[in-house]
Amino acid sequence: MDVYDQQPNPLAEQVGLHGAAQQGNLLANQNKQLQYQMEEVEQNLAEAQLDVQETLTRINHLIKQDVLKVNPETNVLEWFALEDSKKRVLTDEGVDRIMQVMQSYINKETLLSNFDDKTIARRMLEFSLALSALLFMKYEIYFRDPTVEECYDLLEKRMTDKLESRRMSCKMMRVEFDEEKESQKIRMELFGREEYEITKIKSETRKLNLREFEMIFTQLKALVESTHNRAWKGEERGSLRRHFNISEVIGGNQPSPQKKGGWFGWGK
Repeated sequence: MDVYDQQPNPLAEQVGLHGAAQQGNLLANQNKQLQYQMEEVEQNLAEAQLDVQETLTRINHLIKQDVLKVNPETNVLEWFALEDSKKRVLTDEGVDRIMQVMQSYINKETLLSNFDDKTIARRMLEFSLALSALLFMKYEIYFRDPTVEECYDLLEKRMTDKLESRRMSCKMMRVEFDEEKESQKIRMELFGREEYEITKIKSETRKLNLREFEMIFTQLKALVESTHNRAWKGEERGSLRRHFNISEVIGGNQPSPQKKGGWFGWGK
C-alpha cells in the first residue's frame, strides 16, 4: 500500500464530522418534537380528566327538565328547552341555587383531594342533610307555583270538562241537553269562588312538584358521591401521576445519537 494512501484525509474527516453532526441535530430535533407532543398530550389528558364542566352542564339541563333528543336538521343529540313551561318543577331561582351548591362539591379541588371511607361518608351525610333542609325550608321559593293566568286556564279547562261530562250524562239518559244553559249554570257555581279555587290549584300543584323532590335529590346525591369516590385515597391524583410516569419512561427510551461507528469512526 502506498504511504500516501495510509495518511488521513482531512477533507473526508470534515465531511464525516459534518454529516454526523447533522444527523445528531436531526435526531435531537425529533426528540424535542416528540417530547413536546407528549407534554401536550399529558396536559390535554390532565385537563380532560379534571374537567367537570360537562357534568355541571348536564346537571343544569336535567334540573331545568330540558329534553335530550336528536335534532332532525343535524341528526345530532342536542338539549331542547321544555316546550310546556307549566310542567317545570323548579323555579329559575331554585335552579340557580342548586347549581351553586353542586359547583362547590363537583370541582377539580374535590377530585384532587385524598378522602378515606369515613371522610366520604361524613361529607355525604352533611351534604344530604344540608341540601334536603335547604330545599324544604325554601320550597315556596325553589319549587314552582302556577301563575294566575295558568290557574284561570286550568279553571276554564275544568269547566269545559264538567260541561262535557254533563253532555254525556244527558246523552246516556236520553235527556235533552241545553249547552248554553248548562254552561251558564256551571259558571254561576264558580262565581265568587275564583280566589278559593286558584289557591287550591296552587296548593295542589305545589304538592305535585314536591313529589319530584326525592328523585331530584337522589340524582344530585349520586353525582356528588361519584365525585368523592374518584378522590378515594387520592386515586385521581394517583391516576394522573401514573400517566405522567409512563410518559416519562416512554420519552426517556427514545433513541439518542450514536457516538460510535459512522464515517471514519467518528467520536471514538
